[in-house]
Amino acid sequence: MAEPGGRRRRVAWVAPGDGANHITALPLDLRARIAASLPFPQVARLATLSWPWRHIHRHVPVVELDLDEWRSAAGVLNEDALAGLEVALARRGQAGSGSKVDTLRITFRVDNHRMRLHAGLIVALAGARRTRVAIAGLSHSPLDAWSLDLSPAARYLVVSSEHYQPPAPTLAGPGAAALQTLCLHNVVLNEWPRLPSLRSLTLGSVNLEVPFPAGAWCPKLEDLYIFSTIMELSRVDIRLPLLKRLEMEDAYFSPGAAIAVDAPELEELDVGCEAGAAPAYRSFTLRAPRLRCLAWSELFAESVSVDVGRPGGVASGLIRFTWSPGFEECPEMKDFRGHTMRMLQGILPDLLPECVADAARPYVSLEKCTTENPYTGKPVPGEKLTCDLSGLFSSLKA
Repeated sequence: MAEPGGRRRRVAWVAPGDGANHITALPLDLRARIAASLPFPQVARLATLSWPWRHIHRHVPVVELDLDEWRSAAGVLNEDALAGLEVALARRGQAGSGSKVDTLRITFRVDNHRMRLHAGLIVALAGARRTRVAIAGLSHSPLDAWSLDLSPAARYLVVSSEHYQPPAPTLAGPGAAALQTLCLHNVVLNEWPRLPSLRSLTLGSVNLEVPFPAGAWCPKLEDLYIFSTIMELSRVDIRLPLLKRLEMEDAYFSPGAAIAVDAPELEELDVGCEAGAAPAYRSFTLRAPRLRCLAWSELFAESVSVDVGRPGGVASGLIRFTWSPGFEECPEMKDFRGHTMRMLQGILPDLLPECVADAARPYVSLEKCTTENPYTGKPVPGEKLTCDLSGLFSSLKA
């Protein structure tokens, strides 16, 4: 409607009052995508709503299940209902690609044997490309080893625990050979899976009880992310032929451990931990002839050997150490300076040691700071040493 002066007055939109069900009139694939935001039992109830919705549970691309919801008030698992669900998922896996499950999210108690069996069967039958397994409940008793059989369609798998660290599952089935991304969170890893197609591996809050195997366990791995993880190992050897990115954030090894990284295709290395939290390690050895970015924070080793191939390959990054008298068993600032210079000498092998020190001096800063004691949480005074690798390498190229 036009107002005086030629302006049009805005009129609020009102939903049609013709009584028609406009959602039901939408195409099936669009209704299925809308319904996918609901837990699967609610999707199944939608199938009883009316005739056009009768097969909606066969088309939702995301299936979300909490097997605790399939128990009675007395705690008895409704195995008949779960068997019906498993039959339905098996039929979807055999149907045309338009009705297959793309994403499966399943929560269950791994210490409940029957629930664990049904969960494993659901994972195998759903044939999902992406699967997220959430382990619920609390358990103070040792758990037996368990496994997941992955379907041939599996490409992405997350296994996480809410409250405690159960053993990670053994990955089996035809999908283990096709899996490309694996994320493990808050579990115990006491056996490395052999995943020939894996490209990306994330270990978060994992208790690692076995050494890293040779590269044959994951020959195509390109990205390795390790954070908040404890590795009670005296020697850590990471040897992966195609690794391009390695990030270790708050990853702790045994005091005095020897750490070695041999990755001929590595381009980015990011190693860091909380100031004052990591023990001193015996040695760190790096061979990465294609390295382009190096970020190193707070991890100290008595012996450092760095081989990055031809001079000038590394183009960016930093080295940082924090010292405080409030830290327990913390190396002295002179030790941090020595560590920094040994890394720089490995990065700049064509310069004499005294020339490395002269070239780096404008890009090394020492400043007073206030940091947090990692054990008490209280603020403590300290000093922060920083070497700006990006500035250093830019000046050398100029």
